[in-house]
Amino acid sequence: MTMLTTGYNLNLWIRFISENSLKLMAARRSAVSKYLILPAVVAVLVVGLVPFLVLINYSVQTPYAEQNVFVAFNNFRKIVSEPRFIDALRRNIIFSATVLSIEIPLGLLLAFLLYEKSKVNAVISTFIIIPALVPPISIGLLWRLLIRTAGPLGQLAALMNLGYDPFKIPSHAYWTIVLMDMWHWTSLITIVTSAGLAGMDRTPVLSARTEGATRWQIFRHVELPAISFPLVFVSLIRLIDSLKIYDEVIILTGGGPGLTNEYISQYLKTIAIDQWIIGIGAAGSLIYNFIVLMLCYLLLIVMTRGRGLI
Repeated sequence: MTMLTTGYNLNLWIRFISENSLKLMAARRSAVSKYLILPAVVAVLVVGLVPFLVLINYSVQTPYAEQNVFVAFNNFRKIVSEPRFIDALRRNIIFSATVLSIEIPLGLLLAFLLYEKSKVNAVISTFIIIPALVPPISIGLLWRLLIRTAGPLGQLAALMNLGYDPFKIPSHAYWTIVLMDMWHWTSLITIVTSAGLAGMDRTPVLSARTEGATRWQIFRHVELPAISFPLVFVSLIRLIDSLKIYDEVIILTGGGPGLTNEYISQYLKTIAIDQWIIGIGAAGSLIYNFIVLMLCYLLLIVMTRGRGLI
């Protein structure tokens, strides 16, 4: 009896020591994992927070002027009363709304058309991905060569007697920029949406078909909710990208004809770099940063019906 009791107690001690050892190992792993992410946190703070604090500092004074003085919110008042800033901001918001309203449905359509596995779809998907891999500055150069008078699009327009001239007619320049952005970034929406479709459980779709649901009902109530996270994510990415468009427009038309296609990034660069009015440029950057955050928040609320991504 004593031997049994001793053996039972020994088993209890072994179990107690094992459980505490596992807890101790888990605690150590958790502590180590916290230290492992420390370099990433430091990098984010240095890259994101430090420039933001510098902008705030510059926005309330007149840096690099003959006399650097504290002006409080005077730079903000000057930038919001500048018609050119308001025009560039309005133009940028309209451009973002236009390209998103075209690229998101088109990207979804391509993703569903290419969802079925086949050799043809694999080849088409490969070609669709290519524009998203090309740098923006290269896209601008490519399209500038396409739309020039001796270029393929320019010659085609002349052959059809369309009077196409994006270097003189503002509306032609605007829709050329929209078309260029569609060609460049629709593939990104297609890629991300296709990844969401590939990871989706097809059982509800098959059940809905069995029950006699229409194609629209399956898309609206089964497939769309399943890919909502990647769709919202890529829509936010595209919204931010379209709001900060710069390289393609500068190379394609230089913001012209005149200033008719000048967007906010080009305007802020002109103020802060070309004219060297750092204080007003910093104030405009902070205002624009706030507007971008608010637009992203509104898009997130609208697309998720107030639920958010988490």
